[in-house]
Amino acid sequence: MGIANKYNKTKMFNFSIPQEYQYHTLSELFEQNGKDKVYPVKALYINKKSRFGDAPIVATDECLVNLPSHLLDTVKEMMNDEELVDAVNESKFGFTIYQYANKNTGELCFSVNWVDM
Repeated sequence: MGIANKYNKTKMFNFSIPQEYQYHTLSELFEQNGKDKVYPVKALYINKKSRFGDAPIVATDECLVNLPSHLLDTVKEMMNDEELVDAVNESKFGFTIYQYANKNTGELCFSVNWVDM
């Protein structure tokens, strides 16, 4: 990818998000499917209209998933990685969900492990 392409606004993912898609949290999906389910990544984007600032979102083959804010920079980086975008478009990239305890509050939190498919 040339330097100019980084600033051209084109559709990077082949997947079109269906209008009936609903948003889900990682905790909801973890409760429904556990830690071993691999979710294919169909698209990534940044929700610029979130009430808490920019928010990373992943589209799976079933729904939209709100990702934790600590993944915002990672998702931005991924969206600018031509190899990663190609892997997503070729259905070769996904994620699993894991839970952890916040070291400051002890609160149960969820995040993702990215996986090659």
